[in-house]
Amino acid sequence: MTAEIREARIRRASPADEARLRALQKRAYVKYVPRIGAEPQPMAEDAAALLRDYEVWVVDGAEDGLAGALVLRHAEDHLLIWSVAVDPTQQGAGLGRRLLDFAEQQALSRSLPEVRLFTNAQFTENRALYAHLGYVETGIESYDGYDLVHMAKVLVAMA
Repeated sequence: MTAEIREARIRRASPADEARLRALQKRAYVKYVPRIGAEPQPMAEDAAALLRDYEVWVVDGAEDGLAGALVLRHAEDHLLIWSVAVDPTQQGAGLGRRLLDFAEQQALSRSLPEVRLFTNAQFTENRALYAHLGYVETGIESYDGYDLVHMAKVLVAMA
């Protein structure tokens, strides 16, 4: 990751980011298409709907693209990480971890005790990464012909 990207701030996305968000989701998730035989949900999702229905945070990248994006949904008792997308040129350099840390900070700032996420069961490297970061598998559900693994990380002890 370039120093410029490493220092770039995470900012709230706006409707002006729609095309760049769509392009990033495609770039970040295309590697999974051969594995599952279809576009993963974040790749196929309408960027305008994400911006309208979710809380989207982004990191600007070089050449007028996005280096990363984080899609969140606030629930009563947790914060859901719906998607973490990192440009392939930035993967493996810590930006995904930075976005996950940001999500956890957002949850704590809202007094939410837990962060949850889900991933395709076939994305074994994601499952291993999340487990390494303290997320625990809480269940598996069938969704649209795929198995989704639900994971959670408790951030604060319940009183």
